[in-house]
Amino acid sequence: MITTGLIDPNELSFSAATAADIAEAEAAIAVADHGQRLVAMETLARLLLRSESVASSRIEGLECSQRRLAEAAFAPEHAGETARQVLANIDAMRQAIQLGAGGHELTVDGIKSMHELLMREDRATGRFAGAFRTQQNWIGGRSDSPRDAVFVPPPPEHVEPLMADLVSFVNRDDLPTLAQAAIAHAQFETIHPFLDGNGRVGRCLIHTVLARRGLASRMLVPVSLVLAAYGDHYIQGLVDFREGAVDQWCGTFASASRLAIEGAGQFEEHLATMISRWRLETEARPDSHLWHACEQTTITPVFTVTSLRDALGASTTAATEVIERLEGIGVVAQVSLGRRNRVYLNRAVLRLLDDFERDLLSSVDGAPGRLRTSARARTAIPPAVLPSVEHALLESFPLGTDSPPTATTLAAVSGYRPDQVRQVLDRLAAEGVVEKADAHGWTLTAKGRRLRAMLRANEDLQS
Repeated sequence: MITTGLIDPNELSFSAATAADIAEAEAAIAVADHGQRLVAMETLARLLLRSESVASSRIEGLECSQRRLAEAAFAPEHAGETARQVLANIDAMRQAIQLGAGGHELTVDGIKSMHELLMREDRATGRFAGAFRTQQNWIGGRSDSPRDAVFVPPPPEHVEPLMADLVSFVNRDDLPTLAQAAIAHAQFETIHPFLDGNGRVGRCLIHTVLARRGLASRMLVPVSLVLAAYGDHYIQGLVDFREGAVDQWCGTFASASRLAIEGAGQFEEHLATMISRWRLETEARPDSHLWHACEQTTITPVFTVTSLRDALGASTTAATEVIERLEGIGVVAQVSLGRRNRVYLNRAVLRLLDDFERDLLSSVDGAPGRLRTSARARTAIPPAVLPSVEHALLESFPLGTDSPPTATTLAAVSGYRPDQVRQVLDRLAAEGVVEKADAHGWTLTAKGRRLRAMLRANEDLQS
């Protein structure tokens, strides 16, 4: 395969190891995409899209916290330049998914539309948004000359035919989906068709392929989070692709995708557990505005009484009461934003998003060639098991004045492994449900005792 020229799918072949990696990752994504949802699909998709866009931007050196991004989405007039660029990346990625939805064929104009959404407000190159470059560009080296450049993309007169060939490749249906996404992304980066924004548009293209082939028609695979964690190995993988190491690149990409979808599943489980806990602590009824607000405020974590009222279809009085209940359990806090002094922030979901990104970043080790889970990730509790472990631990704490139980004791009582119990104890401690009683023992806080009582009451109602 000549990776700077036209793509010939007939030249593609994969080693047994890479083929296995691709099959394993595609199976994991398919299960996640078609599985039963623990939270509303719109909620999960929007939050994963936000994290994916933040990570894709971070690869390009654009750092933006989840709080800054949420505030920028609520009040764009107060947003900084970086936050605006990440918001534009969300728009471009959403467009990329929509272009692939339903199996529709991608066009060159479709790719240009992603770039236009991404770059139209960019101060430096916004006037070139949606247009292929008409001059030579290069990566690395000097700013005034391609001398000493790390890579020099094809000349501008070759961009149109190369992009037409790439689109033709994307529209094929006879290749493994993840291999197709990996090659399309790497080939796009090789062509480098725009003056700026190529990396972000190239990662958007991944999601077009996954959506178009129906592998991830509902679930977003936050692969940029893993690629960002892999850092130099990701960049080196693209370099090696240009030199013909297509098999290795596809295996690396498949491993990254598998880690990403596993992380997304864990995030969904944590989100569902958190929302359930809020509903228990506020004693929300399933038919109440409070019940729905527990999930709505994760989608729009910065809000006012008016915006929450409109989202819930409630009265102003009801929306105010909902906010007061969520403030009462420490989920929502009032903040200042510009001249607005009655803006509310769901800090808990923003912390969860930050934790998700940090945990996924830490799940990648530095070994070249393949992305591999760290020891911590390999012993992590499976997503479907996590709520059961939390509930079992709460039930395992002794009543009365017994000595504070250790993690080993709680493991013996609950039936889970000590490493699993320690993992959940750390999570519950961060949320103020348990605390260290001494060097080894743990105890329930007042919040933990209330939560255990609510869980038992809920079980009594269901029995």
